[in-house]
Amino acid sequence: MKYLVGIDEGTTGCKVCLFDENGTLVSSSYREYPSYYPHPGWVEQDIEEIRTAVFDSCKETISKSGVNPAEISAVGYSNQGITMVLLDKDGKVLRDHTIGWQDARNAEVLAEVQQKMTQEEYYSRTGMTLGAYNTSVLNWLKRFEPQTWEKIDRICSHQDYFLKKLGADGYFIDEASANLMCMLNVETGDWDPEVLKVYNVRYEQLPTIVHEAGKIVGTVSEDVSAQTGLPIGCKVCVGALDTNCCTLAVGGTRPGVEVMVVGTAGTAVLICDKAYKDPTMKVTIRTNHGMPNYQLSAMTNTAASSFRWFRDNMCGMEVAMGKLMETDPYNLITAIAAHSKPGANGVTALTCLQGAHVRRSNDFARGTFLGVSLGTTKADLAHAILEGICFEMYDIMLMQEEVGGSIDRIVLCGGVTKSDLWCQMFADICEKPVVLMESDELGCLGAAMYAGIGSGVYTDCDNAVARGAHVKKEYIPDADTFSAYRKSFRRWSKSYDLLCSSYYGEEEE
Repeated sequence: MKYLVGIDEGTTGCKVCLFDENGTLVSSSYREYPSYYPHPGWVEQDIEEIRTAVFDSCKETISKSGVNPAEISAVGYSNQGITMVLLDKDGKVLRDHTIGWQDARNAEVLAEVQQKMTQEEYYSRTGMTLGAYNTSVLNWLKRFEPQTWEKIDRICSHQDYFLKKLGADGYFIDEASANLMCMLNVETGDWDPEVLKVYNVRYEQLPTIVHEAGKIVGTVSEDVSAQTGLPIGCKVCVGALDTNCCTLAVGGTRPGVEVMVVGTAGTAVLICDKAYKDPTMKVTIRTNHGMPNYQLSAMTNTAASSFRWFRDNMCGMEVAMGKLMETDPYNLITAIAAHSKPGANGVTALTCLQGAHVRRSNDFARGTFLGVSLGTTKADLAHAILEGICFEMYDIMLMQEEVGGSIDRIVLCGGVTKSDLWCQMFADICEKPVVLMESDELGCLGAAMYAGIGSGVYTDCDNAVARGAHVKKEYIPDADTFSAYRKSFRRWSKSYDLLCSSYYGEEEE
């Protein structure tokens, strides 16, 4: 039996899993790490805190597995969205903190970026929209931190930065992560020279793009082995962006499958047979790393992180009880939410705590509860938060269907899958069957699958899916809830439109 390690490095924490070649989870470990908010709208992280968490989780996972490390064939990496690590000529990290992908300071320089290239040309080249992600923070650095800008020798994503830390022979990035850096030409699959000019970036500052699934880029050294528990000589393989890893792990290799990853952000990915372009340029086009098809993708800045905010700031009693009962406080909160009903008794929650994207692009949008009365209960607020997150994902799904055709089924990923209430809510709101996979650790599994493809455990992506991706459960939409949720969604949409047009950002003008 051969074993594979998948590392899923997210925004709020990292999970490392050890799988056998049939996709069975053997052991895992998790570490949280903080984000920092030095100014309103700013989000930063300490890359060394993340590295320590990743390496410690890896070591613990292997240690408690009971597996002989020599039987571990390879390790693959799943990385969070475009949070860039900036290095000087000696390979040292610049700035005390990296600027996170949720950071909104790029809004301060978007006007000058948009003067360099029209939205239409940018979308045509990259499949992305200007300002949709924070690549333009590079322009912010040039203007407001020139002392940092002048020292930048290399611009990394977390994929190539951590692959190098694990033992890669250079800086290598998967096609999907490169795509999300918003400088990749979606047609040629290489860095676009005209787009690089927009961000004042030189080609040699960027990592080498890898198009093949799971390419081996190095091996684990003695020093890294001591820190991670991975065996000396273990193959280090290119993984993918977190959503692409999840897409592979759920079997999303064929058109018509919608993958909803409800993590820190909410990402919806529709697998398509070609690079359909959205006339409104709201839905972005991504390469499906290692596969011949494409993804129509869109995301919210906050999804489960909104629920975490609710937990941390309004559910202190549930958190304390969770510790006493040795249970997840989210389970207690969703149990409370179950005492409300579809429509949350008239309460609407807008969960755009860090700006709105997709249909309503507004970097200044913030979270809001509407319809609260003296009769509103905590159950209604909790239910409304869950609904609000669902509505954002449903709204994205409707836009994707307009561009890329009908969706056969939804595969749901992320912490949401731990709640029957929430999974059923997704099925009822989207009015489509919702499928859960046997593995709850899809980011890790996808990363491990890529490692398995690169190291020869699997022949290709389809073979990896056939052997490692297994359906566990299906939620059938309940027609009795459709009317209430449709009414609630209309209220949510109207509220969002009105606030985006007349309130959000008013004080910044």
